[in-house]
Amino acid sequence: MPPGSSTRMMFIVSSNVEKVDPVVRKQIRSHVMRGKRQKKYQPEDDKRATSLAKTGNRVPKTPANLEQVMRTYAPLVPRTILFDLSFAADEIDALMALRMVDVSMIATRVMFPLMRAIGSQADGQESCPVSGRPIISHGPVDAAALHIAAFAVYGFIDRILRRQDEFTNPAAMLHFQKGLKLLRERLLRTDDEMQLSDSTIGAVAKLASHAHFEGDSQASKQHMEGLRKMVDLRGGLDVFNGNKLLMEMLRCDLGIALHNGSKPVFFRQPSEPVPGYPETLLRACNDEKCPQDNVDLLRDMDHDLATAWRIMRRFCLLVNLGTQIQRLIHPEIIVETMTAVTYRLLYMNFITGSVDEVIRLGLLAFCHHIFLQWQDIRLPYYRFPTGYRNRILGVKPSQRLSPQVVLWLMMTGAISLYDTSEESWLRESLRDYADRCQVKSWKEMQETLKCCMWVVLLDDQPGRQIYNLLYHDKDKI
Repeated sequence: MPPGSSTRMMFIVSSNVEKVDPVVRKQIRSHVMRGKRQKKYQPEDDKRATSLAKTGNRVPKTPANLEQVMRTYAPLVPRTILFDLSFAADEIDALMALRMVDVSMIATRVMFPLMRAIGSQADGQESCPVSGRPIISHGPVDAAALHIAAFAVYGFIDRILRRQDEFTNPAAMLHFQKGLKLLRERLLRTDDEMQLSDSTIGAVAKLASHAHFEGDSQASKQHMEGLRKMVDLRGGLDVFNGNKLLMEMLRCDLGIALHNGSKPVFFRQPSEPVPGYPETLLRACNDEKCPQDNVDLLRDMDHDLATAWRIMRRFCLLVNLGTQIQRLIHPEIIVETMTAVTYRLLYMNFITGSVDEVIRLGLLAFCHHIFLQWQDIRLPYYRFPTGYRNRILGVKPSQRLSPQVVLWLMMTGAISLYDTSEESWLRESLRDYADRCQVKSWKEMQETLKCCMWVVLLDDQPGRQIYNLLYHDKDKI
């Protein structure tokens, strides 16, 4: 091949040990470097995985900033309507539709902080705050569900964004009454196809959730009992597998049961056993690498309770690893862990004041925090927080409960159930056990808490604030 040619493949044959001609050697070097500069072939699967790791599976760094949202949501400018709605017929105006779109995007981040932080969205769509219905819709809209959704949006704006203590919005109440009237009329008819539809069930779930959020325990439980009957008529919970509505119903059921000290409406019959733990967590790391405090605690713990502890600890390790390597966790693992662990804990019974009962309450408080709690929002319920306070104040470090475990119980209550700035008993207890654990900095506190279970993405910011409050408050004294 002529030395100057670059469009044909070059073959260089050497049959002796003499040095290669300088011109040929230069050509060899040129082609070698050209190969290095050329992009290497990557199989399609690898390309897709790399792309997901860099973009679609990137873990968000921070939760929703409610103060910023409060300043920006109000001046909504009319733009292309994303709903296919008959506004005149359903008495929902265009501005309200825009608010539902905008606020729904915010609400999902506030209502499901863990899912939004580390759970990938299967369909890439945001949902309207009722029954998980996609915001972008091209079919007929359920008027009853739409009014309930509007009622929920008004409630979210007034109670969460505007921080109003009482919810007395006249427009919201009109939507509530209209939606409730339409629902009642529908449920009284036996030949209505919409009677057991996803949108109807979603609207009832939203009514239960709103009543629970308002502190109306009786109404919330009544709505859940009705919801249970509707689910049974549909064929049971299995019908909703893969449906976002399933998570909404289960979270509502668990939250109402936990805060009211009542039994859940789902998985309470022998014919409907609680689903098993996720296989991913059952075959995860063993306990050999656990701190000795954990090993001693688990050795004498009730078997089922110890399993729940191990699963939750492995779940936290998985979440923290996903955060470090910027990879999301499939939503099914989150929902399956929440369901399998929290329902089992609610159905467990131990002697009041026993170590097992204290650990059960600690795990329930932690599950509430990561699976059920809205971002930085505490509901007007006192039964569970009061019971938790009485139990952990009665705890004394022992062979089974080390100071490190008690410190974790205290901090779990602080981030989940209480406003630490208003609870002097909690600040004193946290300082006491931090001293016993020889914690001298936030980093040392963080490492101590991680030995039990800790979700860095959710817990580090509030945890650091609590730690700073402890010693700022101490200086003032």
